[in-house]
Amino acid sequence: MSYELRFLSPQTKAEDTFVFNTRLWTKADRLIMAPMHAITNYVFRNAFDKTFPEAIDKAITPFISLTHGNTTFNKRKFADILKENNNCNFEIIPQVLGNDAKGIIDICNLSSNLGYNEVNWNIGCPQEKIMNKGRGAGLLKDSERIERVIDEVLNNIEINFSIKVRLGYSSKEDIKRLIPIINQYPINNVVIHPRLGTDVYEKEVDLDSFEKAAKLINKRITYNGDIFTVDDFNKIKLRFPNINDFMLGRGLLFNPCLASQIKSIDYIDDRERLIYLHSELIRNSHSLNKLKGCWSYFVVGLNWKEDKLKPLFSCQTVEELDKFVRDNIYD
Repeated sequence: MSYELRFLSPQTKAEDTFVFNTRLWTKADRLIMAPMHAITNYVFRNAFDKTFPEAIDKAITPFISLTHGNTTFNKRKFADILKENNNCNFEIIPQVLGNDAKGIIDICNLSSNLGYNEVNWNIGCPQEKIMNKGRGAGLLKDSERIERVIDEVLNNIEINFSIKVRLGYSSKEDIKRLIPIINQYPINNVVIHPRLGTDVYEKEVDLDSFEKAAKLINKRITYNGDIFTVDDFNKIKLRFPNINDFMLGRGLLFNPCLASQIKSIDYIDDRERLIYLHSELIRNSHSLNKLKGCWSYFVVGLNWKEDKLKPLFSCQTVEELDKFVRDNIYD
């Protein structure tokens, strides 16, 4: 199942600012791979970086959950952030999900000992089960608890600390109460997804509310939400010229070439790149279920219909799925 990729080195334009087919990315901008649970683990990140060198500037890992309370180090539990497993050239930021200050402190100190410079706290996850337990975006309605956690954590760690938020749990009043807390503490970066937790991904992103919040926050801000195309990126960049960090989530999985396209890194054949990414995932022992998880996103960008989806997801082995992909990728 080996596959040789031609033209691996990207060809970029020399200008500091890329304005080509309305591309507005500049060298001051950073493109960040979003944490996609069960998808963007170290196998995916390594494969992605080899397939699309220089496309991504950093990545936040899928969250380490404090649900079970035990943060004692073991290689299996923390495999995703072990340095020996991460061979990509962009910066990696471990992410933690929970509402317990001690557990967050433990993860921060562990990450520091492993050589990381920053940990991100996820208080923006919109999964209903998580929110109902007062974690993720469910915590946004309790700004006092957030402040207690931030205060205790920042007084007991030496590593940089950032947060990932939404506009609120079910009300935009939540972000208004949170902003003074954010401004009071030495938080390294604030990732804002401009929806409520209860919106999940159903409603349009609220750029007006994002703009109001961004103007009031005195930290570096990352925009996160619904960047699916180069045009989407350009619209956000034009509206928020002072924002330099942009997180790519579902859009990067629907179209793995998206970051390269935003940066005007030109490849001969985008589908050849996708096949190479697929091959790298297999080479690095991605399981059948994890491959199907990735392809559940890839098929959106390929616009595959039911006649391909049913046989693809009916494959019983990695070899069978690999053959189906290669036989159909250029249809």
